[in-house]
Amino acid sequence: MRRSGIVIGLGETGGPLYDTLRKAYPDMLGYDMMYMGGDEVCLSVGIMHVCIPYGDDFPKIVARYQAMYTPDVTVIHTTTPIGTTEGIRNAVHSPILGDHTNMRESITSFTKWIGGDPSLTSRVAEHFNKAGIKCREVSDSKWTEMLKLTCLAKYGMSIVFAQYQKELCEQYGMPYDEVILWDENYNDHVDDTKKRPLLSPPGETIGGHCVVQNAHHLNAQHPHPYIREILEFDPNKPQYKAWGVSNIYKSARISDGVNIGTFCEIGPNVSIGKNVRIGAMCFIPECVTIEENAWVGPRVTFTNDRFPPSGKDNWEKTVVKKGARLGAGVIVVCGATIGEGSLVGSGSVVTRDIPPNEIWAGVPARFIRRMDGEKAA
Repeated sequence: MRRSGIVIGLGETGGPLYDTLRKAYPDMLGYDMMYMGGDEVCLSVGIMHVCIPYGDDFPKIVARYQAMYTPDVTVIHTTTPIGTTEGIRNAVHSPILGDHTNMRESITSFTKWIGGDPSLTSRVAEHFNKAGIKCREVSDSKWTEMLKLTCLAKYGMSIVFAQYQKELCEQYGMPYDEVILWDENYNDHVDDTKKRPLLSPPGETIGGHCVVQNAHHLNAQHPHPYIREILEFDPNKPQYKAWGVSNIYKSARISDGVNIGTFCEIGPNVSIGKNVRIGAMCFIPECVTIEENAWVGPRVTFTNDRFPPSGKDNWEKTVVKKGARLGAGVIVVCGATIGEGSLVGSGSVVTRDIPPNEIWAGVPARFIRRMDGEKAA
């Protein structure tokens, strides 16, 4: 039995969307981890609406739902990193805008932007129009992904500035209410394009579930000082220690309990897991992942370009697995995976994968023995 559509995820945005669409499409299905609306055995729908939170496995999860319901078109309502939707088959991106305290009214009062292949966006726009949802179609899903992320970031920056004003108010003994009255007076005498937001300062963190979370996505792809200011108010900001002077790119993802020695370089989008120890004078460029509890001795050098300079054409990923240890002065040629619990002797040059729980050393590094005592033949 084929249905007009299904909404996957019936939370803060998916629930109101489902309620709105069901008025126009009584056979609309709604699926959530705790609820199924309609016929659970239905395996075919016209349009699938995805309203689940974004995570690293988001495309895989969407693909599984596509396999279950075989939709003609998939509409991604989730706020995603730029470029996510174009990697999903027959998908368009249509972020939800509105006041989260009154999302049901916002669904029909705000214009719904739809980004993607025009042959798909026109089908989705027709679907929405029948439900009383106004639409604007654009030809690239990256546009709508960027617009939603920067919209949230712009709001976040306004909140950050409100905190700055509050600190000045405290310094000069002025109630913050005077700031609100000042801006209200200004707004009463200018047109809508010049009105200033009336916001309360955030205190130690910025509340809500989307502003800071999505600022991380934007900062990972397009780092900027404005975005970094928002991230300073992240209530879940990792706590790590960097000793002395080190160059740590703001898009690097560094977890709790990491200890970084002086004079290190940690490049863009590097991922470092919990409780990693990094010695002084290490070079860790983009494309390197170091998992939790690893130990990286002083002067360890990673690479990311097989035939430099290739302009990223020959860049390869390197992974140091959980609990692996690299002695002082080790060089790791890109493309290698250093296995969980393994040990690399000081001064070695790693040119290929090292299995878990083995000791390697030399130039190039070679197998010495297993941790259980078994030696090389």
